[in-house]
Parts: sequence; C-alpha cells; structure tokens
Amino acid sequence: MKAKKKQKANDNLKKKNSSFLLSLFINYFKPSTYVNSILDIDLDELKNQGIKLIICDLDNTLVPHFRKFPTNSSIKFLENIKKYDFKFVIISNNSEKRVKFFAEKLGIKEDYIANAKKPFPRKTKRFIEEKFQGKYRNSEIVVIGDMIITDIFVANILRINSILVHPLFEPEKFVNRILSFTEKKVFKKLSRENLITTKPNYQNNDNLDKYELL
Repeated sequence: MKAKKKQKANDNLKKKNSSFLLSLFINYFKPSTYVNSILDIDLDELKNQGIKLIICDLDNTLVPHFRKFPTNSSIKFLENIKKYDFKFVIISNNSEKRVKFFAEKLGIKEDYIANAKKPFPRKTKRFIEEKFQGKYRNSEIVVIGDMIITDIFVANILRINSILVHPLFEPEKFVNRILSFTEKKVFKKLSRENLITTKPNYQNNDNLDKYELL
C-alpha cells in the first residue's frame, strides 16, 4: 500500500514538472504565428489586429546573413509595410556599421537597433521606451525574426506579439551551428506540443499587457 502511494506521489510530481516545463515553453518560446518568409506575412491581418509597430530582425530574416545589400524580397516587403503605414524598425545583433549601412540602403535613417544583444531584452526595451515614449502599447507591437531562442524569446519577455519566419540560410560558423542545433530542438518540442501554428494568434487587447511570465 505504501509503495503504491509513493509511486502515485512520484507520478504526480512528474506530471507537475512536465506541466511546468511546458509552461516555460509557452511563456518564453511560443511565437504568435509561424510563416515561411516575410512575404508570407498577412499585413491585412496585422492591421486588423491593431499592430502599429513592426520590429524586424535583419540577418536570415530580411536577407541572408552574408548579404550586404537589400534583396528584391526585402525591398518589396518594406514597400508593402509603407502602404499599410506601419512604423518599421530593424533589429540585429550585428555591428553598427553593418546595420546602419543596410538600413540606409532601405531609406531607414535612425529606426534601427544594432548590437541588440538578443536574447537579452534590455537594449530593445530601452530603444522602444526612449524612441517612442509610450506611443505604442505592447499589444500594438510585433517582432519578426528567424530564431526562437533570440527573437521570439525577447518578444515574449517584453510581452510583445511575435512572428517566426523560416531562416533564409543555414549558418556556417561553428558557434552559430550550435545555436541552430539548439533552435531545432526547441522548434521540434514546440511542434510536438502543437505550439507552432500558421494561424495568427495576435493579442490586440489588454491581456497581452497584463500577461504574467513565470
């Protein structure tokens, strides 16, 4: 009898631990939606959901990481963004020189965040606060990026909507390969739990601003 009770207690503990880990994945790594590329993003849907500010990752999201100049796809994407009157900001962990040069080629002068230090959210948070002075609520902002463990993580920490896109190019550097390996593991876990969806799930109300992280 005691053995059965002990086993039941152990099973309940395992279930609680499993539930806790799943909550971590939901809170920190689940994107609002997943698309193949930036051109697959439904801008009509974003507009209808009240999104006003788009913060978009540069390397492997807008263009491959080795691409110095904007591609036709990135140019077309920005043209579409302007038609909908979204505010657009480029974010990257890359250098000031790299990001500024690329932004200027797209006609963007100051609306970029270089050396963002993702997955740490501090620099992104400070930029939003200082640049826009509370103009946009969390529920009116969306982060677009190709990596769950950096882009989506930052968005969720800041309680911001997020769009995960498929990376444009596989990383070549060893450190980036390690990140890519970890990324794939997280993606598979989310997929198994049906937490990766192509159906948009943007939060356009007060719930996002009040959302509690673990």
